Amino acid sequence: MSHAFRLPSLYHLGEARTPRNRQQSMDKSPLEPATSTPSRPVSLPVNGGKRLLVGVGRALRRNCPYCSGGGIFDGWFTIKRRCPHCQTVYAYEDGYFLGSYVVNIGFTEILTVLIVVWMLAATTMSVLQMQIVGVTLAVAMPILFYPFALLLWIALDITFHNPEERLARRRK
Repeated sequence: MSHAFRLPSLYHLGEARTPRNRQQSMDKSPLEPATSTPSRPVSLPVNGGKRLLVGVGRALRRNCPYCSGGGIFDGWFTIKRRCPHCQTVYAYEDGYFLGSYVVNIGFTEILTVLIVVWMLAATTMSVLQMQIVGVTLAVAMPILFYPFALLLWIALDITFHNPEERLARRRK
């Protein structure tokens, strides 16, 4: 029988934690809204199929799948922890976005293979040219598609899981 023991961390996201600000950070709930701005209502259809279409449409515009608010990314690779408009927490559990990696790699590599097959059948490019284009696509497309894959994963999640049950937990 072994017991796990963790030493307390003195650094959190690059900031030194003194006993005073460590206690202050422990007092705050990680699910509290970051701002006190009024939240936009979540607007999703009741039907799962319609939720998928609405969520995918919002994801392709890089908007929040829940409320259609913009500005949910800090950069190309970093999604904010919660929507700045409806205050919904996106990754409400550890490992939530692991499925988005499958969506990202699966979609982009299938598309890359289809483009290479089309190049074989419809162009007069040399084999070396096709290899260069194929490798470039295989590397660049997952990078370019990454933010869309994150939002598509959220759209798939709200399609299969009733968002009303989770919204109460996510907005606390």
